[in-house]
Amino acid sequence: MSDKPEIVISVRNVKVGYGGKAVLHNISFEVVSGEVFVILGGSGSGKSTLLKNLIGLCTPMDGEIWIEGINLATAEGEERRDLLRKFGVAYQSGALFGSMTVLENVRLPMDELTTMPDPLKEMQALAILKLVGLGASAQKMPAELSGGMQKRAAIARAMALSPRILFLDEPSAGLDPVTAADLDLLIKEVARRFGMTFVVVSHDLASIYTIADRVIMLDSRTKTVAVEGRPAELRDTATDPQVRRFFRREADADASRLHL
Repeated sequence: MSDKPEIVISVRNVKVGYGGKAVLHNISFEVVSGEVFVILGGSGSGKSTLLKNLIGLCTPMDGEIWIEGINLATAEGEERRDLLRKFGVAYQSGALFGSMTVLENVRLPMDELTTMPDPLKEMQALAILKLVGLGASAQKMPAELSGGMQKRAAIARAMALSPRILFLDEPSAGLDPVTAADLDLLIKEVARRFGMTFVVVSHDLASIYTIADRVIMLDSRTKTVAVEGRPAELRDTATDPQVRRFFRREADADASRLHL
């Protein structure tokens, strides 16, 4: 029996963009089962655009995205619906419905996409909320939650259908360092306990070093992948000056300076 990790996402020579204008091109990488894979890069590097293509909100201009052995772009009907149910998404803003309680938000995917009896939905939603540390907040409205709690609630909703893959968009954005660190630990714990695969878009270095098994860094100059690997190794061994500065959080010595 092979010990080679199972590939759950395969991105092959993908070009993405809007209105016929490419934002990224020649993007290729693989994500294996159970890892925390981070897509990073500076502002305007195309991270969010790539994510939209990975979750099926946009279709690549060229190339292929395979998830669980199925081509996302060509999947139709029941095959596409089944594929989309294999992953959950937590957006940067949380995107919780303000008129629904936290528990109702987490139950929503079950209400919309399953025939589970209501008591079972309630039980499962509450169990997920307890897992993310929000069991006592189940009946609160999203507006009553702190920013970190809203992020946790969004992750709980993304987990509602027991997905194989979780996509997280800038999960630590807008959070104080302690709250962000707590969220990092939650991501690591969920990945460890459930063998869940994470694809995370982030530029938060502290978070990246904590959670990432592997990363790709997008380059806004070349509009493609600048480097791929383990973040600590890239920090210590990168030869590309831009990559080295990013991972070491160093200023660009050649950048324009203020003239006082």
